[in-house]
This record gives sequence, C-alpha cells and structure tokens, in this order.
Amino acid sequence: MLVETMIAAVLALAPADIGADPGLTEQVLTELNRARADPQGYADELRTYRDGFDGLVVYSPESPDGIMTREGIAAVDDAIAFLDRQPALGPLEGSPVLARGAGALVADQATSTRVGHLTLTGLDPSARMRLHGGNIYVGEVISYGPPDPRSVVRQLIVDDGVARRGHRSLVFSLQYQFAGVECGSHARYGAMCVIDLAATPDGSPKLPGSPPQMAALSDGQ
Repeated sequence: MLVETMIAAVLALAPADIGADPGLTEQVLTELNRARADPQGYADELRTYRDGFDGLVVYSPESPDGIMTREGIAAVDDAIAFLDRQPALGPLEGSPVLARGAGALVADQATSTRVGHLTLTGLDPSARMRLHGGNIYVGEVISYGPPDPRSVVRQLIVDDGVARRGHRSLVFSLQYQFAGVECGSHARYGAMCVIDLAATPDGSPKLPGSPPQMAALSDGQ
C-alpha cells in the first residue's frame, strides 16, 4: 500500500544572531514525545503562552524580546482546541536512518539563506532518504528560528501562518512511529531543525500483515 508523503515548511520570524545548541536534536525528540503523551497538558501550557501576546508579537521565557507572528492568538487558540480533543499517543522512536536524511538538509542549508525541503541539487525528502540508505515513505517538518526544544515543538504545533496546519497533523499522526531529528545553524534564521517521520525505522511502507501501529493511549496508560 502506498503511503502518501506529506511535507510542509514553516518560517519563523526570529532573529538570526543565534545558532543551534548541539544538544538540541535529542531534546526536540523528547519534547515531541512529551506533547504526544499529554496533549491536554500541552494545551494548558499554550494557554499560559497565549497570555504573552501583545497584538501579533508574543513574549515568552524562551523569547523575552518578542517574536512576530502572522496570526496572533488565533493560531494558538486553534492549537488549544485541537489538543483538547487529541488522544494521547505513544512515543516516536528515534531512527538513525531517518536522522541521516534529515541531517542532509541541515548540512545543505547551514550556510545558505534558502529554506524548504529541497537541497541545492533538488533532492526532496524521499530522494535524500534513499541516498542515505532508507526508503521513500516519509513525512518531513522543518522549524526555522527557534534555538530551544520547547520553541521548536511549539512552533510546529501552533503552526502559525500554515492554513492546513500540516506540521501539527504530522506530529500527531498515528501513521508515524519513528522519527529522525537533526538540528543545526542556518545563515538567515540562526537555527533550524528537520524532523523526518515514518511508519518504519527506514521509511519503508508498513506492509499488510505487519503488527498494528500503536493505537492512541487511553487515560491512565
């Protein structure tokens, strides 16, 4: 069965005078799994974050100088409503193969002002995955700007300025059980994180007869 590759990019309007923390990669995966495990708790955190808005500018402990958003509190309210009804999910397991595919884009854009899912030579997520030993059935999300794990994941979940909230949908998709995360510097936005997601450790399709994917967790599990 073919699995559709879903990709989308998000641009953060953040200062470009900061680089990525070398430890950010592992911390981002931990933060993603924290949000998946407790969506309602994460919604409560967004309610606190919401209080930091002054028009389209939001102030937070991670960004005390303020970040310009496109939608203001509207995107945050949309995320809160989504999380309030989202069942808890099992954790994404780290995958070295997926991380290599993600890392290829980070390396490609490190000294560039380019953004998006294509490398300078035109490699998309599926092509990068094949080049680094994986298969083509992957989803990819990219964060530009935030230099800390909480801001990276919050950017993906709030999905400010992205009409279909594609990043949020991928982060909370039951289809994906594995993730490869790679973060680094970006010449324009200071920091970037690429997250490649798949149903299997190497981006191969989930075959008929394979063990079922992890279902949503009920309260108390």
